[in-house]
Amino acid sequence: MLGTRMCKARLSCSFSLLLRRHAATATRATTTTATRPPLAPIATATPRNRIWLPEHSRKQQRRNLHEAPIAPPATTLFPPSAEQQLAIDTLLNTRHNLIVDACAGSGKTTTILHLAAAAPREKFLVLVYNRRLMVETSERVQALGLQNVTVLNYHSLGSQYYTTECSTDQGLKRVVQDDMPVVAGKTLPECTVAVMDEQQDMTPILKQFVDKVFRDMGFVGEKKKKQRGKKQLRVVVLGDQRQEMYGFNNADSRFLTMAPRREVFGYLNDQPWVKADQPTSNRITKQNVSFINQQLLKPPLGNVMYGVKTVDENGKPFPKPRYVICDPWTDALDEILRLLNELEIHPSEIIILAPSVRVKAAAITLANDLALLGIPLHVANSDVTEISPEVAKGKILICTYHQSKGIERKAAVVFGFDDSYHTFYNRVPVPLTAVSNPQYVAATRAKEHLVLIHDHRMPVLPFADLSTMDDTCDVVTIRPLEETPAPPEEDKKRRTPTYAVTALTRNLPETLITKCIRLLDFKMIAPPAYGPHPPTEVEDTNGLIEGVSNITGTAAPAVYEWRSRGTCTALLSTFQLLKRPAHSRRWTALYKLPAAFYAKLQVIEAKLERQLLDESDILFLSNICMAQMDGLIAKLLAVPLDGYHWFTEAHAADIYHTLAGLEIPKRGTKYEKNFAHTFRDIAYGGGPACRGGGTGVTIKGCMDIARVSHPRKVWEIKYMQTLQAEHILQLALYMALLEARTSTTTDQAEQPPVEGYLVSAQSGQTLQIFPKTPDSFREILQLLVDAKSGGDTTGLLNTFSDEEFLDECRSGFETLVAPVALPVWFSMRPVGPKEFRALSGPKKASRKKKGGVQALDSPPPPPPPLAVKKRSRKKKVVEMEA
Repeated sequence: MLGTRMCKARLSCSFSLLLRRHAATATRATTTTATRPPLAPIATATPRNRIWLPEHSRKQQRRNLHEAPIAPPATTLFPPSAEQQLAIDTLLNTRHNLIVDACAGSGKTTTILHLAAAAPREKFLVLVYNRRLMVETSERVQALGLQNVTVLNYHSLGSQYYTTECSTDQGLKRVVQDDMPVVAGKTLPECTVAVMDEQQDMTPILKQFVDKVFRDMGFVGEKKKKQRGKKQLRVVVLGDQRQEMYGFNNADSRFLTMAPRREVFGYLNDQPWVKADQPTSNRITKQNVSFINQQLLKPPLGNVMYGVKTVDENGKPFPKPRYVICDPWTDALDEILRLLNELEIHPSEIIILAPSVRVKAAAITLANDLALLGIPLHVANSDVTEISPEVAKGKILICTYHQSKGIERKAAVVFGFDDSYHTFYNRVPVPLTAVSNPQYVAATRAKEHLVLIHDHRMPVLPFADLSTMDDTCDVVTIRPLEETPAPPEEDKKRRTPTYAVTALTRNLPETLITKCIRLLDFKMIAPPAYGPHPPTEVEDTNGLIEGVSNITGTAAPAVYEWRSRGTCTALLSTFQLLKRPAHSRRWTALYKLPAAFYAKLQVIEAKLERQLLDESDILFLSNICMAQMDGLIAKLLAVPLDGYHWFTEAHAADIYHTLAGLEIPKRGTKYEKNFAHTFRDIAYGGGPACRGGGTGVTIKGCMDIARVSHPRKVWEIKYMQTLQAEHILQLALYMALLEARTSTTTDQAEQPPVEGYLVSAQSGQTLQIFPKTPDSFREILQLLVDAKSGGDTTGLLNTFSDEEFLDECRSGFETLVAPVALPVWFSMRPVGPKEFRALSGPKKASRKKKGGVQALDSPPPPPPPLAVKKRSRKKKVVEMEA
């Protein structure tokens, strides 16, 4: 691997030149008279390879240099394509509706803008799937000066015009089931043309909600009869069948393809529907399109795509896709360095996609290698949730196939492009004959350079043909394929599967969440209130933006423990880094950090011994703790060592007073308590995509605060303004764990049940949950294990036949959309400031008391200071000063 070492050695110099070139381009694009200031390194607290940047203000650096070199929204539109012209002509010359099935990169949003620009007298309501699409489309509308377009996503529409609870699907359901009126004083947007984008992602809940919106607008139902003479609503639906990826949440592309049926959207008017499909991609190169057609879509199994881009601005042909057979954990770094070094592609123009970005994934190893080289990158926090555009700007983006939807960059590197994807992530009952939708989406994110990573230990994808791969790809074999047959299932030693509580409750379909929550009861202990909010983003070592809300959330329970007991149980594991393993093979990425990190850790360890920790120390330890759990050091290297000051004394004191009101006992209470238990009666697997099932699963989890002796209690602490339904399920599983681990066969009947409390340390909202029956926790656990182990999926909409699908539409999805399970107060917004009970400690005359409660008109005072009394060399007793 001599070439790798030489490439790494040249990286700092060449990467600096690359950034200089992009900095100069950005400067020329934004200023015409000022001269470019001299280059100077940004001061960092680490001795790692520095990224060289212009000596602008930090804010200007973010705007000019580290934003992707992409032009602002255009103020004019390119001439429409033939397919787009068909849609325009249909809108202008007929009263027909439109259905547009458009391939990736064909310009669905541009089609919408062309329609609105061509018909300025029409009022367009454009409904998109998520917030990012809403923001991007709105920016383009404003840049074009269009006055006849309103752009919203479904949840924003509900939040603005019905109830703030509509930020979740539970709120949308409540609007429909309670037939809520529009908020007093507001009127739904004026609309003559309804445009629904990304229709392949529509779910029964969204369909129910948009049907109600159309009723409230007066286009159907009783209100239509009262508004005789009102023009019929025209409908335009757009999407891509191949990009349906949320089937686990009951999304179904038939809301697009069967839109003309009266059971779907045909009921809105009596006009015909015209198909104006867009099979030509304006974004994807013809070279990449050829590969996608030949190896992935396999026409006629999949609709053929067309490409128009063949050469770059210099007349040079675009490269073929690069199919790399290698070890993803060790060889993938070379591919990224090739893009940065040889092809001089800016980090902000590179996206790395993987089936998962969880611990032990090859993408995480690559992220650590890049971070140690000082290359700016952003790794998505979850496997499905949206990516923050602000945090991702200027950086290599590493995310999952699902998260990449709607994102395009100059170069895309796709991990998992072998049969490991269907072995570990997307199990199917029979081998596929064409590409699955998530991998199709991943392969269509590149505007020019597409790199596909094939693990040499895994077979080729079942639909791909390696013998003809070089017809449309540059095949690079770094390591030969190992065709070792897998052992028969009966020869494999059966192991009890293990699931983490957080993994079981992550990325769940709404129908499953509702089914689980209906097995529980709730009681409000404290409503939400206003309190100080720390920043969620800070400036990183490269002058870019780094998200820190997850660091703050990890630190919140530790802050309370430190201030109430003088201990930091949750963060003690971080000091293990000071004991480096003797053998280098056992070194994780955390043992490869610059020396300054270990020096700071030693200083904090000494401060802990002397009881002198402050908030910045706890934040730093929390970041290390996250890196230990996730195996990812990118955020640890991104936040400057002297930059842990976004969390102030006021924030820490607010957490202390909020949690102190819970009356958590000191004796018998554990912080960050790890539990694991094997539930012998819980079944797993057995579904059509699972090769076998069994009975008995191990559940493990780490409780924020737990009292293991009687009375047994669990406190789940979240540091966010609004609690989520998934948090309730986490608490329920922790209660099941604590009950199973601390109960015995002799005294189980006599023991009181475990108490569980869910707390927002930011808003103060606290609720207690109860099982409706003695078996509720077990039922919830079984439902969640079924969902995560490939159990029965017959309840999902995408398993229904076309006739069954239409029957569901006709009945309003009675069998798929259950009644709202959460109480109305669960999503209530704060109505006033926090109030704290008077705590023991020094009293201040300036604090006004009323009824034994202190009103928080200003940040609460710090808790009483800690005093350490040494009774022996082996034991310290921490007491509160009187």
